[in-house]
Amino acid sequence: PKPPTFTYLYSSNVTLGPTIDYGAGPRGHRVAIPITGGTLSGPRIKGNFINLGADWGAIDNLGVFNPDTRYGILTDDGANIYIQTSGPTQKDGHTHLRMIFETAANSTYSWLNEIVAVGILTGGSGYVSIDAW
Repeated sequence: PKPPTFTYLYSSNVTLGPTIDYGAGPRGHRVAIPITGGTLSGPRIKGNFINLGADWGAIDNLGVFNPDTRYGILTDDGANIYIQTSGPTQKDGHTHLRMIFETAANSTYSWLNEIVAVGILTGGSGYVSIDAW
């Protein structure tokens, strides 16, 4: 069979608020990390992260952080796009993301509603960077 190919979507820098600790629960040690802003830019999409969203990730019993995010972007031409991501953090510190996009069916970006996308997240203090394909 022919393997799938990847098309570069964008690179982003995302600003984060202070972590809120919910403690250990049945699905791991839960935290919430507010997504407060940032920018993204790629060949077909440019915009800003809006201050509405968070990562509701958990650290599992193996010590692996598994993000569970929901957030939005506003494109430079005024479209709202909802993004949901999840995936495991690797031993090298990168996180492999499964990405789901949702926007208006009549939007310039409606093609995002139909794609399978992946991302690589790297982080620092108060920010993360995501490259998406």
